[in-house]
Amino acid sequence: MEKINMKYLGTLEHPWAKNIMGNTRSGTEIVVELAPAYFSAWDFSKAQT
Repeated sequence: MEKINMKYLGTLEHPWAKNIMGNTRSGTEIVVELAPAYFSAWDFSKAQT
């Protein structure tokens, strides 16, 4: 959460950062990091209508 707060809020002293960090430390909130093994996208611009 510290890295996320720094990225989006720029500080750990922001009230939201303090709230989120407190909730994470107490177990009220959790952080889930997704690391896909494969990523795919579709280009619909060439699809016939």
